[in-house]
Amino acid sequence: MTDTPQTGAIGMEQLTESHRFDSDMAALLTRFEYQKDEISLTAAAERPLPAGAYTADTTGLEAVFDAGSSLVFVCYDDSNHQMVNPIESLLVQSIAKAVSRTDPKLTDGGSAGTVGDEPAVTATDVDSAGSSNQSKGESAEPASGSTTSPSLGVVTPHNAQRGLLETVLPETVTPNTVEKYQGGERDIMAVCGTVSDPEFARSEDRFILSPNRLLVAISRSRLLTVVVCSNSLFEVAPQTSDNLDNGPVWARLFTTAVGQNPEPTWSGSLGEFTGSDSRSTGNNVDGTGSDEASTKDDESEYSSIRVAVYST
Repeated sequence: MTDTPQTGAIGMEQLTESHRFDSDMAALLTRFEYQKDEISLTAAAERPLPAGAYTADTTGLEAVFDAGSSLVFVCYDDSNHQMVNPIESLLVQSIAKAVSRTDPKLTDGGSAGTVGDEPAVTATDVDSAGSSNQSKGESAEPASGSTTSPSLGVVTPHNAQRGLLETVLPETVTPNTVEKYQGGERDIMAVCGTVSDPEFARSEDRFILSPNRLLVAISRSRLLTVVVCSNSLFEVAPQTSDNLDNGPVWARLFTTAVGQNPEPTWSGSLGEFTGSDSRSTGNNVDGTGSDEASTKDDESEYSSIRVAVYST
């Protein structure tokens, strides 16, 4: 697999109404991207995540799912990872376990091919997956999960991280790139920054720091979007001339959603967030698989990493 982004911009068609996400997300997207074109999105009434849709075993996870908002940030302190990030895989694995479903794995929505550096964000794409896919002769996105078994998807910018996530996530959860999810939707989406190395992020500014990509990623959910990223991404601004006006894109999304210098709804160590601090890891004996052993090693190595949860 290659992680080299394709070049060549693709235009973006704006919309004014959405039937996928709720009014809370519509207001956020308006402030983040659309108001500069004097467009105000409208959407359905607020749709908080039902209490029966998850089981949170830690106070950190409870802060994610009980926030009562459609966008939550899970931020951590690290600046050392590039295309593969075991810290984010541990965070996303915990989120997935809290909403794990027993239904068959859902297929990806949208085009199966790579759409380039600036993915097209069309009215049907951000609004409704079904009509967009059917117009291309593709199958419509599967129906949403129930209130007690919601569908979950994970977006990551790099195929290498997708490969890692596939080894730790339940079979019912699909990790994929934003291109593969374009046109698709889930009840809950985890959007991963993956890159925490600022210099590496700057080298991929047309890829990691594209506001269009970020817009597509955060608008895939019907009920809740969880952005998982390093605090270091908030300091990185694009360097290419056509992106300079966007400033630090991830920081702009964060401040648009939760404001300047917000207080976290929860903060603690990664071990406290995932619950690994309260579990006895033991040794890799009695047939423990290599993937499980690797996860335990990562939990041990990164358990002291500081994590904070912010909600809109």
